[in-house]
Amino acid sequence: MKMVSLFEALFFGDVLQSEFGSEIVKYYGYVMMVLLLVIIVVLYMGMMIMNHSYSYRNFKNRQMLEYIWTVMPTFLLAMLWCPSILNLYRMEDLKDPVWSFKAVGKQWYWTYEVNLKDGETMVIDSYMDRDSGVELESGYRLLDVDWRLVAPANAQISCYVTSSDVIHSFALPGALLKADAIPGRINVLPMKISQSCILYGQCSEICGINHSFMPIVIEFVPVDVFMSFYGYN
Repeated sequence: MKMVSLFEALFFGDVLQSEFGSEIVKYYGYVMMVLLLVIIVVLYMGMMIMNHSYSYRNFKNRQMLEYIWTVMPTFLLAMLWCPSILNLYRMEDLKDPVWSFKAVGKQWYWTYEVNLKDGETMVIDSYMDRDSGVELESGYRLLDVDWRLVAPANAQISCYVTSSDVIHSFALPGALLKADAIPGRINVLPMKISQSCILYGQCSEICGINHSFMPIVIEFVPVDVFMSFYGYN
C-alpha cells in the first residue's frame, strides 16, 4: 500500500478502485513472482556452468534433463494460464447490473445515453474543457470535460460501448478498464468501483487529428446522491 501511495503521489493514479482492477494487480504480482523464480534458476544454472570445468565433450545423454526442460516450462505456463483464464471469465461475467449506460465515441467527443425513470433517454455530449488544467481545481491538463457522467459507487454497472464514425476506445486506466468502440458493434464493459471518486480516461485508439482531445470523466457518487441526480427517487 505504501508503494501505491507513492505512485499516486507521482500522478500515476490509484489502480485499486475497481473490483476487477484489484484482481489484475494481484495477477501482475503473481506473474512477477514466477518470473523472479525463473530468473533465479537461470542465473544459478549459469553460475554453476561457469564455475565448473565440466566439458560438453563428456556429455553424451541426459534423459532426465530432457524431461525437466520439457515439463518445467509447461508447468510454469500452466501456473500463468489458470489465473489468467479466471480473470478473463470475471471480465466477461456481467452478473446483474443495477444500472447501465451507453457510451458512443464520436469525432472527437463522447456521447452518453442514460435511461431515466419515466422511460425517456438523457443524452449527454461530453466535450473536453478547453481550459482544462489551466485554472481548474482538478489540475489535469486536457483531461477534464464540460459535463461529467455521474454513476453510482459500489454498484455493479454495465457500460455499452460503440461508435458512430470511426474506431475509438473507451479507457479508464484508474480502474484498469478498456473497451473498443467499433461502428455497428456494441461491446459490454462491466465495472464496479468500490468507492466514491472521479476517474479520468481518454480515447485509446488513434481516431483522427483531435484524438488527444476526447477525455472521459466519470464521477462515482453514493447511491442516494446518484438516485437524486437522475430523479430516480
